[in-house]
Amino acid sequence: MSDTGRTHTSSLAVLGALLFITARSLDSAGAPGIPASADPAKLSPSDRETLAEVESALTVQLEDSATSVTSILAEVAAAVAYVRGRAEVPSLTASRYDKVRTTVLDSLGTTSAKGATIWPPTSQTAVQRFGSWNEALKAAGLATNKVGRAKGQLRFDSVAYDKAIAAFVADCESRGVGATYKSYTEYAAEHKGEVPSAAAVRKFYGSWNAALAAVR
Repeated sequence: MSDTGRTHTSSLAVLGALLFITARSLDSAGAPGIPASADPAKLSPSDRETLAEVESALTVQLEDSATSVTSILAEVAAAVAYVRGRAEVPSLTASRYDKVRTTVLDSLGTTSAKGATIWPPTSQTAVQRFGSWNEALKAAGLATNKVGRAKGQLRFDSVAYDKAIAAFVADCESRGVGATYKSYTEYAAEHKGEVPSAAAVRKFYGSWNAALAAVR
């Protein structure tokens, strides 16, 4: 059953984004190009289900846009086939994902309706949904990153604090909700040690408003 809504991107749609952006990343890195099209019927049942969830997310996102859901979905299907057909299972870092995601959004010419999330979602959404970046990669059938902070590690430097707050604010803006201390408390709990706790943020910056001011 689809769990896609106007304010929610389903887990399968997140996996579709990971596969799509992985293919785009490989393509931009000089690997053989993504084919122009692919027959969805030749994909695995799970990948076809993923495509259906991506279609649901795009239909909501593009309801007032001239951009064709069908054409974007064809690109996603081709990207999935491209990734699945590679001899070596590819991987992708969260920072690389977010960088390529920006170019993808520009090429799609899509924006978020108020209160709705944007597809492809941010890497933080993938972390939130699956518990860690590597768990998200595993769920998508991609290779995990060998280097990275252990899940649940709670020691963060100043850069990590700024990055966590900036990502949280961006997430709130994409969903049309306020970046409140209470919201961050819930956000940090959902990220299971990937970001500093709300109490740690307030202690680090001196106040919640100071934390927000540091990244704006």
